[in-house]
Amino acid sequence: MQNRVQKLITFSPNLYTLVEKKAERLGVSFPEYIRILAVSDIKEQVEEVPMVDVETERQIGKSLQDIKKGRYTVLKSDEDIEHHFNNLNK
Repeated sequence: MQNRVQKLITFSPNLYTLVEKKAERLGVSFPEYIRILAVSDIKEQVEEVPMVDVETERQIGKSLQDIKKGRYTVLKSDEDIEHHFNNLNK
């Protein structure tokens, strides 16, 4: 599956010039400005789309509860990390 889609868009010369100048004033490229406009237009729809599935949401909730209850391990160095993971298999 591709992670990008390219489309050819036709603009009138006047519209293209106006949009190009606006993008330049904002300090972004023409394609980036068009992406910003598209995202801005559908922002509310995107915000309603869940970013994680139900199981991941459940696991995040459980992890947050574990943190509140002090059930976590502080690993301050690479040696701590290595020691911790080596002891998980024991």
